[in-house]
Amino acid sequence: MAEAVSEISSDRQVGTATTIMPHLSVSQLKMYLRCPLQYFFRYVCGLKSPPTGDLTLGRTIHQTLNDNYKQKMKTGHDIIIDHISELFSEYWDREARETEFAKGEKPGQFKDDGVGLLKAYFDQIAPGVQPIEVEREFLIETPGTRLPLKGYIDLIDDQACIIDHKTTKRSFPENTAEKDVQLTAYSLAFRTLYGEEESGVRLDVMVRNKQPKIQQLYGTRTQADIDRFSRLAGQVENAINSGVYYPNEGYMCGICGYQGMCEKW
Repeated sequence: MAEAVSEISSDRQVGTATTIMPHLSVSQLKMYLRCPLQYFFRYVCGLKSPPTGDLTLGRTIHQTLNDNYKQKMKTGHDIIIDHISELFSEYWDREARETEFAKGEKPGQFKDDGVGLLKAYFDQIAPGVQPIEVEREFLIETPGTRLPLKGYIDLIDDQACIIDHKTTKRSFPENTAEKDVQLTAYSLAFRTLYGEEESGVRLDVMVRNKQPKIQQLYGTRTQADIDRFSRLAGQVENAINSGVYYPNEGYMCGICGYQGMCEKW
């Protein structure tokens, strides 16, 4: 990445470059909204930064939950917690090798936290969830963009509720599910795929406190919310095509893998 930093620093005009994309993904949209320069480094320059400990923890918990709910679709039963802990540990041990931990971070503590979060989740949440779709892929046309929108809905339960899983160090505000852009995209995809409205949207949040905490945050989506999302996606697509990239400094900067490059941009 050091060579890439030098090249980008010596020629700011590279910021006008665009990439030929077959689609606009939900993850791309979220990254651009979070920080346009982060999007530039990742999707225009094609530079992949090593995952942080927080990202690896979230990803390995997500993989573990996917395995559980895929089995539960077939059997109607969750994997027992001892096997869930073993499954998570296998994912974590493999992913941790490619992870860049910050100074002072202990990989073993992340792993212990992950096991604790999963135990709390399987005690409080999993028994009440019966999935009908897990990681449901979609590629849909939207009225606001020229490119189709691609993504994966984490989970749809038998009550037609869209559920997304999050892992965090701090509790989310109670209205997060009402405003979350990702859930709005999933709502649009659900209605396009199934020709009906979902019953609601929900965030299942696993908070890494000393005592693991689980939040369930509920929300709904109106057609006005869907229309606003379509306009937002169109504006992001236009900005990308116009080469509009700039740093959006905020609390996420401290865990961004492109921090060093951003400072030299």
